[in-house]
Amino acid sequence: MAATSESQGQTPGTGAASPGDVPGGRPASLDRLEVLTGQWELEATFEAGYFGQDSPAITGRGGRTTFDWLEGRFFVTQRFVSENPAAPSGIAIIGAGPEPGTFVQHYYDSRGVTRSYQMALDGRTWKLWREAPAFWQRYTGLISADGSTITGAWEGSADGQDWKHDFGLTYIKVTRR
Repeated sequence: MAATSESQGQTPGTGAASPGDVPGGRPASLDRLEVLTGQWELEATFEAGYFGQDSPAITGRGGRTTFDWLEGRFFVTQRFVSENPAAPSGIAIIGAGPEPGTFVQHYYDSRGVTRSYQMALDGRTWKLWREAPAFWQRYTGLISADGSTITGAWEGSADGQDWKHDFGLTYIKVTRR
């Protein structure tokens, strides 16, 4: 019987005949995602009029998100649950982007929505954005010095030029991984 890569002590998929989509090594930039890992409580802030002409400004907690490394530490999974039936629950997968030091987030939610976001995590600033016809989005969050909160907001644009505040979204760390 011929020896396999497993029987020779190699990790499957990393030998000379492995597929071209298997990375040769783990990008060091992935270590920056460590600040996200753990469980977070979500706090959303909506301006007056967001839910209708006479609706008041609202700030409330009512959701959780958890960031965990997938085995191998090439990807971080994000699972989010909303207690508000009007807001979706879902999952996202974050990994290295096409350019060194960048990231991509693939998003899937309980409404059946799928989206791909570009992502940057530099120092204490976390950014997500996407450019989609008639529905551009971006989030910018500032990570506190102690890593216990991320305070930010989502914005939207129909054309990528005229941006409008959508809602504030703050992450409050509950547990560290």
